[in-house]
Amino acid sequence: MSDYVEMLAYFGVSGAHPGGIELTKTMIEQMNLKPDDHILDAGCGTGQTAAYLGHLGYQVKAIDTHPLMIKKANLRFAREKLPLHALQASIEQLPFADASFSLVISESVLSFTHLQSALAEIKRVLAPGGQLIANEAVLKAPLTPKEQAAVREFYGFHSLFSLSEWKEQLTLAGFRDIRILSFDEHMVQEEPTTEMELSEQIPPSLYDTLQTHYELIGAHRENLSHILFECTV
Repeated sequence: MSDYVEMLAYFGVSGAHPGGIELTKTMIEQMNLKPDDHILDAGCGTGQTAAYLGHLGYQVKAIDTHPLMIKKANLRFAREKLPLHALQASIEQLPFADASFSLVISESVLSFTHLQSALAEIKRVLAPGGQLIANEAVLKAPLTPKEQAAVREFYGFHSLFSLSEWKEQLTLAGFRDIRILSFDEHMVQEEPTTEMELSEQIPPSLYDTLQTHYELIGAHRENLSHILFECTV
């Protein structure tokens, strides 16, 4: 597990994905979900999105691979008196039956997985006509091989795709009706407020990790971005 993911866990960063919880809320408001929809938050982090969905009355399952994230998510659910329980599990091997969900949400998670395995599992647990909504890193302009290797190593990305490569991967995995949702057309513009639930003890090296993250984002602002996409099985 990369130092970046460790940093997110120890700092308890909620809504670490671009756009934060405000983007998530805007996305969900536009989806016309049904009251009986079963939703999987795949890579729930500290449980911010799952909790929001729970308060709206949806039936939600939440998973993450990091034990500290799971602990913080379940503390959130208990504090907010929600009947939710986060499980430690991998998207590449989901502990759910076939066709269990009408919607899977993945926010800044798929890039950290072996993508084809993760997409196959998501497709398996989605009911026919079910949707995947994902907010993921995208390469909007080429990096040199050395730069791309450095970015992938720091974040722990298994892949760093361009827009066309994302579409290709989703199509290969059997998803259809792929729509790239543009911030300009669909999404909020405000800078999100980051919520944190800090651990009592944080390894000092993770402060350096946070600084390196800011430096990488600044250095590659013209190359790295993110996309919000939806697709159907």
